[in-house]
Amino acid sequence: MDNLDFDALFLSLPEELGESLNLHSIGQIDKEEFWNDYITLTGLATPFANSLRYKLEPIIDKLPLIKLSHDFEISCFEDLHHHTRLRGFMERLLLQEFKSRATGKIDTNEWRVIFREELEAIKQYEEKIIGNILEKGLNYKNSVIIYAGFVKNLKRGLGSNYNVKVICLENYWKSPLEVLKTLFTFRGVDNISDNIVRLCVHQHLKYLDYILLHENVDTSHDVWVKDFKPFKKFQKIET
Repeated sequence: MDNLDFDALFLSLPEELGESLNLHSIGQIDKEEFWNDYITLTGLATPFANSLRYKLEPIIDKLPLIKLSHDFEISCFEDLHHHTRLRGFMERLLLQEFKSRATGKIDTNEWRVIFREELEAIKQYEEKIIGNILEKGLNYKNSVIIYAGFVKNLKRGLGSNYNVKVICLENYWKSPLEVLKTLFTFRGVDNISDNIVRLCVHQHLKYLDYILLHENVDTSHDVWVKDFKPFKKFQKIET
C-alpha cells in the first residue's frame, strides 16, 4: 500500500467502527483498544472476533505508519446487522464440525442448509456494501478497498461506475471447507453431489487436526499442504 496513490481507504468492518479506526490511525488509541471496541460493538465471542482480527490485523497494525506518509480518509462500509449475522454462521459451522466429529457421521443435508442460508445472506450483504461503497466513493478520486469476500462479485457491482483494479494481497491454499463454499457459490448448493460434500467435510476435519497440533494457523496450514497436497485432490472438483 505504500506505493499506491489513494485518497480514501475502505475497510470491511461495520460502519460504526469508523471513529475508532480513525483514532487508532492517528495514535490516540492502540490496537487492543480498537479490537475491544469491535467486540463491544458486535457482541461476538472473542474466538470469532479473532478470526477476523487474524485477517485484518496486518493492515490495522500498519495504519498509523501509512497515515504518516499519506493524506487519506478512512471509512468502514459494512452494515452491522449483516456483519454480525455472517459471523454467526461461523459458530453454526463450528457446531456442525463438532457434531460430525463426535458422531462420525456427515449429514450432507445439514451442511447444505447452513451454507444455503449463509450464501443467501452474503448475496444481500454484497448488494448493501456495494451501495455503501458507491455512495462513499463519490467524494474521492482514488480509493482502496480491503475486502475479504468474492472479489469478482464486488468488481462486477462497482464496475459500471468505477474503473476497478483488483490486487490480491495473498495467495493461499483454500481449506476444504472453503473449497466446498466456493463450489456451492459458483455451481449452486443443490448441484454438488453428496460424495463431494462428504469429501470436503471429511478432509476439513483432518485439516482441523493440523490446526490443533501446531503453534499457529500459518504453520499448520503449510504442514497440511505439504502432507496432504490438496491442490491435486481439489483442483478437479473446483474446475
